[in-house]
Amino acid sequence: MPIATLRRNVKAPHRYVWDWLADFGALDKLHPPGNLTEFRCEGNHIGARRFARFNPELGVEGQIIERLDVAHEPSVIVYSIVQEYPLPMTDYVAVVTLAPGAGDSTEVSWEGHYTEGALPAAQMDAMLADFYELFLGNIEKAHALGRKPGESPY
Repeated sequence: MPIATLRRNVKAPHRYVWDWLADFGALDKLHPPGNLTEFRCEGNHIGARRFARFNPELGVEGQIIERLDVAHEPSVIVYSIVQEYPLPMTDYVAVVTLAPGAGDSTEVSWEGHYTEGALPAAQMDAMLADFYELFLGNIEKAHALGRKPGESPY
């Protein structure tokens, strides 16, 4: 089973990064405007689902439905894709771990475990790592702009 991994130091306090990632419905705020054509979330409780559709120009057809599986404050979040797989893979489970870093930073490890599909694992790994980098970079950007968790950096 391939694992897409991104380990990154985020220049924002641990609590700030946790508050962003533990807010299961805040994901749409981390996407650039126009990336998503639809987004809704049932809440932040275990079992909550979020539903997203990408702009067709991004090459992702169909709806992605993710479920929050674990939120162990302040260090672990686990979520999975359920029901539909518009991405060229299946059995996706993400594990995000956070730890305080040096100074006012946070060490984040984001792993996406999945079963390889039509896209070779190396390409899928790169695509997932790009998404993780986008989200963490935008959390860092929001912090630098003085935004509260959940407030878009755009």
